[in-house]
Amino acid sequence: MVFAGEIMRGEKRGMAVRSYCLAIIMLASVLLSGCTNPIGPPEPTASLTVDVDQINSGEPINFDARESSTPDATVITQFSWDFGDGSTTTTTQGLTNHVYSTPGTYEASLIVENDQGGTDETHWTIHVNAYPVIELLSQPMAKVGESITLNAEGSSDPEGGVLAWAWDLDLSDDSDGDGDSRNDVDSSAPSITMLLNKSGEFEGAVEVTDDRGASAREAFHINVSTRTWQVTWEQQRVTEDWDGYLKQGESWTYSHVPGVASRLMEVNATLTLTMDLLLQLPQDNFTLRLAVPISGWDAESATSQENVTKAPTAYIERDGMNPVPTESSTYQSDYADDLLRFILDNAAARFGQGNWTWQVTADEADPDFLVDDIDPDEGNDWKLEVEFIILVPRISEVFE
Repeated sequence: MVFAGEIMRGEKRGMAVRSYCLAIIMLASVLLSGCTNPIGPPEPTASLTVDVDQINSGEPINFDARESSTPDATVITQFSWDFGDGSTTTTTQGLTNHVYSTPGTYEASLIVENDQGGTDETHWTIHVNAYPVIELLSQPMAKVGESITLNAEGSSDPEGGVLAWAWDLDLSDDSDGDGDSRNDVDSSAPSITMLLNKSGEFEGAVEVTDDRGASAREAFHINVSTRTWQVTWEQQRVTEDWDGYLKQGESWTYSHVPGVASRLMEVNATLTLTMDLLLQLPQDNFTLRLAVPISGWDAESATSQENVTKAPTAYIERDGMNPVPTESSTYQSDYADDLLRFILDNAAARFGQGNWTWQVTADEADPDFLVDDIDPDEGNDWKLEVEFIILVPRISEVFE
């Protein structure tokens, strides 16, 4: 049998135990408040900027998170970067960079963490532009003097942008005179036609730029071959003649250039005087002179009579002036005119080139007879005939 007093004493002991346990729990809650705070650790504030958010593929971009902050008594310990293209990195400083190699739009993200475990995240959208795609149609082989077309109008921009073209037709020639032969803009048309005016191997380039400043460049090579010519020589006779009347002591002079565009081989010049009326009187005496300065050749001849029935004459002759060329030869040259100059400028076959000066002088014109003490014929008529034998080169192209 349980008495009422004992029941009451039991209840008091239970209340005391519960009060003790509650006090223990409250004390533990105070001591462990740093680990079980329902508010959580203090959070930082993430800040992200970039130097440019629209770039061309392959170009670097700089990310700056140095404006990120965290509450007093805490320190930012880590920056976690996700560039959106599968690449990530972690830094302890708020600066990094990245290169996007593939065009597209990317969402870059940054998580900032402090020493209390607090974090914050921010994002930035990056646009990566693709380079234009060049489609160049060119002709790698041609002959000098031909025209070829270079066509890049089929080029395209992956984003559908507007394109611009810049052609540098010869990377070895500084056409704008700025000291750099590889940055010239010889044309800005999408296609051009160019005349190949000399032989050799030429390298040029076309640069295509889109409306966002991305440029692609492609070189082209053209092998320009020279032409083959056949040269044959044709012999010709060319004559010149002059005449006049000279009194004693007078001279006649004439200059010309014989055998232009040919090779001089022979010259035969004959000066003939008109015979005096009375054969028994002494005939007049004239002198024929020739000067060819470039060849260093001077010649002269005085008139004489072979017999009393023939008029006085003087001769200047020369053969073998230059070597006889082969019957037919082939040459390589860009142009026929260049080849002609080359042939005629042969150092071993230039004799007689340039100016020829002829002079006829009346040395003696004695009176034939006097009429009332006056000489009715104070001089003499003369005639100069010159014959040149020349070789003319005939140039024709050999088509292979």
